[in-house]
Amino acid sequence: MIESPSVHLLGLSAQEVETLVVSLGQPAFRAKQLRNWMFGNLEDDFAKMTNMPKAMLESLAIGHTCRVLKVKACQVAQDGTTKWVFETHDGHFFETVLIPTDDRRSICVSSQIGCAMGCTFCRTATMGFIRNLTLGEILEQAWYVSKYIKEKEGPEARLSNAIFMGMGEPLLNLENVALACEIFNSQEGFGIAKDKITVSTSGVAPKILEWGHRAPDFKLAISLNGSNDTVRSELMPINRRYNIETLLETADEYIRITGQKLTFEYILIKGKTSTPQAARELKRIASHRHCKINLIPLNRGNPDMEAPDDGEIAEFERILAQGDFQVLRRRPRGPDIYAACGQLATEQKKVA
Repeated sequence: MIESPSVHLLGLSAQEVETLVVSLGQPAFRAKQLRNWMFGNLEDDFAKMTNMPKAMLESLAIGHTCRVLKVKACQVAQDGTTKWVFETHDGHFFETVLIPTDDRRSICVSSQIGCAMGCTFCRTATMGFIRNLTLGEILEQAWYVSKYIKEKEGPEARLSNAIFMGMGEPLLNLENVALACEIFNSQEGFGIAKDKITVSTSGVAPKILEWGHRAPDFKLAISLNGSNDTVRSELMPINRRYNIETLLETADEYIRITGQKLTFEYILIKGKTSTPQAARELKRIASHRHCKINLIPLNRGNPDMEAPDDGEIAEFERILAQGDFQVLRRRPRGPDIYAACGQLATEQKKVA
């Protein structure tokens, strides 16, 4: 990765910001003021930070920046879902999505540019893996979307939920994602409740346990997507390394470590994962576990796959309803702009 020519202030810890302002000859309390301007007031213009010394602001303006991402495109779906394409300082592209409902404003966050997991139903997989996003790049997604919400809806509007279900495998960028979750939750950051922050993984078993120890207070979702190893290995190459038995043992240990209810995400693909037999297998997997299941009908992406019809989905749900766990069907948001689950992908220009 080409290093950014400027220090990205959003990506610095509170201690790092304090060290910076002290190095500029300022008292340590200026660090809290600076972070309040960035996160509390969503201000990126040093000239507008009026309660700080002019000399300090002039020094910050040389070699420091609050923002490193450029907005290259924005699309708004019929249901109000909004998708942005961001360009990084080194010339790559990734996407972020805002999902509004009557009582929630959820951001779907990307953690990587592209993805190495190779899931056959996911458009992001067609990009391959380019690199991890930095902590600052992850936070700037929430910064930009928060500013957009306030400008559109008023000063009291704010993000209510954050979900790491955008581009990439979050647990392969674990430390940056964990730090981002902490700042999403912090009252000095974005003030999102811990139980409204969810990280979704394709099932990298050792990283699930690492995550459980590193960030036990945030929600975890595992993309199961297959009820047996044959189907799951076809859809998700990660299953050839960590099969369903290994994944479930890991899930049980994660639940023991954290006490959290786990979410299994399950994509419904006609003829593959939506059959009555698959429903019965999934019911056996979820039964007697501290978990819930999110059913996700396939969104457009892979031309060789299609979603089941409403009748097939209803029968699948009927079988699962006999279990002792919660089942929710996720409604697609923003499919007309390719903003729904599994649809994020961008063309990448060549970088010298």
